[in-house]
Amino acid sequence: MALTELQEQKYQVIQQRLGEAERAKSRVDWATWTPRLAGAAVFAALAVTVLLVPFRELKPLSVIGKALLVLGGTALYGVYLMRFRPELLRERRKQMFFGASVLLTMGVVHTVAVAGAAHAQEFLSASLAAGTVTTDTVTPAFVFGLLLLSGIAYAVVFDQRFAFDALMINSCAAGLVLLAADAFQPVRLVVAALGSLTAVLFTRNLRSRYRLALVGVVGGVAVAVQLAALYLLGARRLWLVETGTSPLELLLWMAGALVIGAAVGVFSTFLLPVFERVFNITTDLRLIELLEGDHPLITLMQQRAPGTWQHTQNVAMFTKRACEAIGANALLGEVGVKFHDLGKMVRPEFFTENEPESKLLHDRLSPMMSALIILSHVSDGVLMARKAKLPPVMEDFITGHHGTSVIKYFYYKAKENAIEGERIEEGQFRYPGPKPQSRESAIAAIADQVEATARSKFAGGVNHPDDIREMVHASITGKLLDGQFDECGITMRELRIVEDTMVKSLASMYHHRVKYPDDPDKLKRKQAIEAREKYRSELAKRRERILTQ
Repeated sequence: MALTELQEQKYQVIQQRLGEAERAKSRVDWATWTPRLAGAAVFAALAVTVLLVPFRELKPLSVIGKALLVLGGTALYGVYLMRFRPELLRERRKQMFFGASVLLTMGVVHTVAVAGAAHAQEFLSASLAAGTVTTDTVTPAFVFGLLLLSGIAYAVVFDQRFAFDALMINSCAAGLVLLAADAFQPVRLVVAALGSLTAVLFTRNLRSRYRLALVGVVGGVAVAVQLAALYLLGARRLWLVETGTSPLELLLWMAGALVIGAAVGVFSTFLLPVFERVFNITTDLRLIELLEGDHPLITLMQQRAPGTWQHTQNVAMFTKRACEAIGANALLGEVGVKFHDLGKMVRPEFFTENEPESKLLHDRLSPMMSALIILSHVSDGVLMARKAKLPPVMEDFITGHHGTSVIKYFYYKAKENAIEGERIEEGQFRYPGPKPQSRESAIAAIADQVEATARSKFAGGVNHPDDIREMVHASITGKLLDGQFDECGITMRELRIVEDTMVKSLASMYHHRVKYPDDPDKLKRKQAIEAREKYRSELAKRRERILTQ
């Protein structure tokens, strides 16, 4: 009976905690959502303002209709993020960039379709035949150029999948502007959108900014092919409404599409760095430049702290493999690790990988002073990164690879040297943090510890194959129990995959080597030389005895 009552009490406690967890999930975090809703409201207000320009003949019903369309589109975008890309809700700078790009597209299209249309023919009539350049020719060119530029920018700043979705959203925004300006032509918008979407599909594995020009050309080719297809189908008036299209005009349109695509591709190589600076965004292209280029800080590390540089190379390799295994950003992990130990260049002699006899230096200092020197390499690294204007995301690797962990060696040493009654606070030997904020920096923290531990523990070789797995498992478990992964969102399943990957990487580095047999002829020659030397030595001793008799 008592056992039944105890079980009921346990069930009640479990139900109570489950209820609290469910309520916590359903509770709205207004501190997080207030700035998001405010940003959405500001965007909607600016978008409605763009649609109402030049504020003439405003009808209440028209204003309400435009406002409803904008609010509905903004709300649908928010639902899309919450359901399919919730991780992007935390990327405030990237969302600001996306909103600004949509507003810029709406503003330029609206200006060309309404304000600039009246002067377009006068402006270009000097170089083209009269009547060739009209509103019908200027507006589609600008729409295609803007959509292509935004598609390339989305693919570089976000990823291909989001770029595909965001480009369709931007196309709808451009269509809304054209509809409000009474210049909406669905076929033109579809052709421009499909050409831009085709270019987005070719933005995979961009290894340099110069390839962006080729991507722009692909978009131009896609539009040119669509124009030729429409002409061959006999749907000539779907593109040019007022007049038919002759073969010469078709060739001019196709050539113009190629020129616009190439120009947008080249222009994006100069414009994307501006976006990176203004919105403080780190793109994969920027990371590739840091990885493949000879950065002055990396060169300085090779000169001042060669041991730290070699340690960084190994940790970067481990991190890259583990990130690839769980689907994280391997490029970000690899580049972040390259700069995670910058601060060790300030006092390289106090770190074992640079000076094997660094223990002699620490023996002259108190454990607290030694800990302060070790702790300072994090703050020194942050200062060096900011001075060199490295991307802000690098700071997560500099601070997060130790998080708020304890320097156990000096903490235990301080406890051993403490006099009776003296209390040693563990917090004095903890790194300042913060803890890793991303999966990539969490993996870097694991790789940093297991590489350093393996270097000291397996220097003489691995005695048993399970030793590596036990060491890696203990390192991950220790960080997990210490709460170092509480803020990065990495899961237990991903940690198991990371553990397997780290074990394989370390096993390939510390594997057993087969001892090759010696050359039999070399052994015979060695024995013959030893026998000859022995005979000469005995002969010399015999002569010496004879002479002394």
